[in-house]
This record gives sequence, structure tokens and C-alpha cells, in this order.
Amino acid sequence: MTMLRRALIGMSMTLALLASCAPQAMAQFTVFDPANFQQNLLSAVRALEQINNQVRVLQNQVLMIQRMDQNLVRLGSTISPDLQRSLSQIEAQLHAGEGVALRLQATERMYDKLFPSRVSTAITSDDVLRNARTRWDEEYATLKRAANLQGQIGDSIEADKSLLGDAMAHSRNAAGILEATQAGNELQGLSVKQSLALQALLSAQHRAETLARARDLATENEARQRFKSFVGEGTAYAARR
Repeated sequence: MTMLRRALIGMSMTLALLASCAPQAMAQFTVFDPANFQQNLLSAVRALEQINNQVRVLQNQVLMIQRMDQNLVRLGSTISPDLQRSLSQIEAQLHAGEGVALRLQATERMYDKLFPSRVSTAITSDDVLRNARTRWDEEYATLKRAANLQGQIGDSIEADKSLLGDAMAHSRNAAGILEATQAGNELQGLSVKQSLALQALLSAQHRAETLARARDLATENEARQRFKSFVGEGTAYAARR
């Protein structure tokens, strides 16, 4: 009986000890929840995707700023001084020499003097010779001016070729909108310069042609007047019967 009691008491103590240790043992194990894990994973993926989107937005903004900076780049050089210098040389050649200047007031004043619309009835042979010499000098001066201007424009062709190459290189290598626009303006400026040079050449050539025609008309008019003064009314040569 004593031994049975001792056994029961030992079993009771063991059960009590196990009962007291069971909660602590159970607390050491973690319970895995698949649904909660999937939700947390999706949240992490969404957060990472948002971060990537923000990074891409920042990268695009950086590229946009870089393009804006490139679009504000100016040309490192310009052909404008060369164009202006060439035009100044052509203009100087256009107004050089002893001929009547290619200006409106000077043309009006000298044209009326060289080629009057009416010839005096008292004109003499000396007047005719003097006028012919003056007109010949003027025509010679205008032809010389046109010839010199042709040479000046011919010399500028090689320079324009070099300027055209520079302008095309600027246009081809332009980094941004501003630089490309400026390069386009350079090409337009070269085209305008060549157009002005052509106008100057045509003006000089047409001036020479105009004076040549006017000289012929003035000479014809003076000859007609001299012949009329020589013949008179014809009454002095009337035949008598």
C-alpha cells in the first residue's frame, strides 16, 4: 500500500511538472500563415514597383534637363563678321571710281546734265565734242566699275565656299535647338549676302548699259539739232525761175 501511494504521488508530480512545462514548449514554435505571407509579399512588390516608377520619373527629368541645357547651347563661332566684311568690300567697289554714284539724287542730277532732253539751237561743234567726251568718260567709268565689281564678286566665291562649309558643319553638328537655329540663320545670312552681291552686280551692269543707250540718244539728238541749224528753213536755197 505504501508503495502504491508512492507511485501515485510520483505520477502526480510528473504530470504537474509536464503541465507546467507544456505552455513554455508550445510558445517556442511559430505558426506559419500562408495568406498573411502572400499579402505581405504583394505589398512589398507594390512598394518596390512604386520606387522603380519614381526612379524612372527622376531619370526622365534628368534627361529633360540635359536636353534643355543642350537646347540652350550657343554656336561657338559665327560667319557674320566675314559676311559683313565681304558686303562692305562689294559696296565700296560699287561706289568707287569716277562715275556717277549709284544713288538716286546723284543720278537725277548728273543724268539731266549729261543727257538733257532739249538741245540748244545755238549748240556748236565744240559743244558737241565736249559733251561727247564727257559722256564717253562717264560710260568708261561705269564699265570699269562693273568690271571691277565682277572681279570682286568672283574673288568672294572662294571665301563663300569656305563659309558655306563652316555653316553646314555647324548645322550638322548642332547639339540643340538654339544651336541648330543659329546655324540655319548663318546659312540664310550667306544666301542673303550672295543675293545682295548679285543685285550690286546687276545694278552696275545695267547702269553701264543705260548710259550707253542714253549716250547714243543724246548724240543722235545733238546731230539732229546741228543738221537742222545747218539746213535752216531751206528758203535761202530756193531755186529762181
